[in-house]
Amino acid sequence: MALDLSLLTTKAECDTALTSLAAELDPYQVRDTNLDYRDRQATRTEDDVAAQLAGAEAEIAAYTAILAMPNITDTMRKLNESKLRRTNDRRDNLTERGEARSGAPAFLADVDAAQNAAQVALLTDAQAQVSARKAALPS
Repeated sequence: MALDLSLLTTKAECDTALTSLAAELDPYQVRDTNLDYRDRQATRTEDDVAAQLAGAEAEIAAYTAILAMPNITDTMRKLNESKLRRTNDRRDNLTERGEARSGAPAFLADVDAAQNAAQVALLTDAQAQVSARKAALPS
């Protein structure tokens, strides 16, 4: 979109436009910073969930091996069956947490980030054009 810089006929009008553009750009830059933070936090969370999931899988394997042992007492069987059920539940919950960060929610987060980036680029370009226009105007 070409901006009609001929509408700005004085340095004062350019200054007013630059002030308004800076005010409009501020929340987008803050949002951009927040989106970057969200991405870093999501990566840390994904890594943490993956580590917890690996631990749960190892526990499931251990409880399954204990339950497969011959001559296990009823008390030990009940205890390990209970632990196995709880660990399976924990694994399922961790798997669901991972899935919540994919599909439509992940796609929409990408759209949000792209919209914000486009707005920052547009406003930054407008500032550059207005600054160039101001420099070209007579004092």
